[in-house]
Amino acid sequence: MDAVERLLSTFSSKYDSDIEHFLKERAIDFSNRGVARTHLVTQPTDDALLLLGYYTITNKVLEVPRKAISKSVEKRLARFGLLDENTDTYSVPMPLIAQLGKNYSDALDVRISGDELINLALSKISEIQYDLSGKYTYIECFDTKKLIEYYERNDFRRIDSGSPETIYDTTKPYLVQMLKYFS
Repeated sequence: MDAVERLLSTFSSKYDSDIEHFLKERAIDFSNRGVARTHLVTQPTDDALLLLGYYTITNKVLEVPRKAISKSVEKRLARFGLLDENTDTYSVPMPLIAQLGKNYSDALDVRISGDELINLALSKISEIQYDLSGKYTYIECFDTKKLIEYYERNDFRRIDSGSPETIYDTTKPYLVQMLKYFS
């Protein structure tokens, strides 16, 4: 096992086993294939390097129904995407924060807040957008009060894409899409 895999093996997610599974089983492969980049948030100590958390960013085309957004958001999105008049949906390529997780092993979660972790991801996206253009990023999260409040506190706004029955396979958990505009 190399040093990176050893570091990844120290990660433990308290709330979502998928967050842990992705980091340990898929992050390196996704990076090698150019699918998504995972950024490790670490803290050096005298004895070791501590893994505090991570975030994964990829580029994805977000499909946004026109009816799901306000006129002001539509004006902004129209600058960066295309409107399919047949479906009345904007297709907008933008960064997706695909994974975000704090390490709960050995009480490491107290060394970084969730707000600090997402701000690191947003800072990286801001750097990327400076070079490539764009003003939006988005996340997809489970429809829970705690997660929605967390992302809203960090300036994400929910896209109301309709009921889960009409847009998602209801045998799977319902994911909410939320946008953040960089002014």
